Amino acid sequence: MMLMCSCVKKEAPPVNTPDSSSASIATLDLERGPFQPSETFARAAYGALSNYLRALKSGGVSSQLSVEVIEAVPVPAAPRLDAMGYWRLGVWLLETRGGDLALTYRPTQAEPRIEYVATLKEETEAVSVISLTMRQLHPRR
Repeated sequence: MMLMCSCVKKEAPPVNTPDSSSASIATLDLERGPFQPSETFARAAYGALSNYLRALKSGGVSSQLSVEVIEAVPVPAAPRLDAMGYWRLGVWLLETRGGDLALTYRPTQAEPRIEYVATLKEETEAVSVISLTMRQLHPRR
């Protein structure tokens, strides 16, 4: 019996941009004023979170989170624009928290629910993650 296998390099999926969808990019309310994140910014945020999680999981960055929690945090995917105009990086959402840019992830789970918040910092021509926190979400009343 002979088994043959072929490998094909898969190209990154195209980013869904306003030109290719009916959505326009949502404006985020930052402490410094309104901000409309571009595809370039979303890709920079993707790289920043990927690098931060890699460093966190290898022990290169210290954290208050347990090893089990850190290992369970999903890596981001290539940015895509959702129907509401927000950038999604797989399960991560680019939005604001307390006037700062952040990537948030809310796992689907039973109560009590939690969310992960990766706070972003814009530097000259770069984006970095300055912290990753986990907090419990309380049900709305």
